[in-house]
Amino acid sequence: MSSFQPVATEELDSPSAVQEFTPTFYIGHHESKRPLPVTEFVLRQAQDVGYDMLTSPITSPHFHSRVLTLVSSYLSELSQPQSSEKYSTSSIPPAPIIPPLDPVDTPLTPSDTLSQIIAYSSPWIDLCSSDPLIANISRQVLNIEIAYASFCGVGHIIIPGPRNYFSGSDENNGLIQYARAIQEALTIGSYIQMAIHIPMYGQNEVKDMTGDLQSFAKDYNLRGMAKSNKEIDLYETWDAWNLIRGVCKYNSRLSVGKKPIQSVFHEP
Repeated sequence: MSSFQPVATEELDSPSAVQEFTPTFYIGHHESKRPLPVTEFVLRQAQDVGYDMLTSPITSPHFHSRVLTLVSSYLSELSQPQSSEKYSTSSIPPAPIIPPLDPVDTPLTPSDTLSQIIAYSSPWIDLCSSDPLIANISRQVLNIEIAYASFCGVGHIIIPGPRNYFSGSDENNGLIQYARAIQEALTIGSYIQMAIHIPMYGQNEVKDMTGDLQSFAKDYNLRGMAKSNKEIDLYETWDAWNLIRGVCKYNSRLSVGKKPIQSVFHEP
């Protein structure tokens, strides 16, 4: 039978006790548009200058352009007069299915160097979109990337945070939609550690990107106006993360990666 023994204050303040709780930091280099695959030579170069690991996108610009072509072709077909008459009396056809990855679609291959690489999913998708087509395509892209990264043996993946926290009439619709997509990704990558990359406060502001799926959404302009008129809530990011991890049932493989606040001062 064990008994509780109080610990002396001097014991907690001792250098050995403090040393036990000293956190360990790993420094990595992130480049969202890394043009070439991360080879063993590149990793050694990074380690020589003090980095412990590097990030790598899961898919290539070729895959990005292939998805954009698929979406553009689908929307173009729906906009034709013949298609409008055809679908006026019937339901709209389902969203197109993205074909499996080809070797040219990804820089990753199974190798021993993947233990020192953190994969980064595509930032040009919009899992929160109120447009069913964009939400469907975005979810397909994420699932394809997670499945392939899992096949290659990637251990850690960073997923960009929600693009917005609302869609439709309910302000939480987009966020719940995002959380369910992450829950599905956790099921697909059954051993991968995933981190949601979100800012310290405010929504995840993303600069204009070439080929951003968000721009294909039906309510793109209206949503941008509503977003610009909304005041910043200091606890909005915490509430968003709390909802996401709650939907994912507090999965131990899900964590949050905070973006530091950028300085408001600029060098002359």
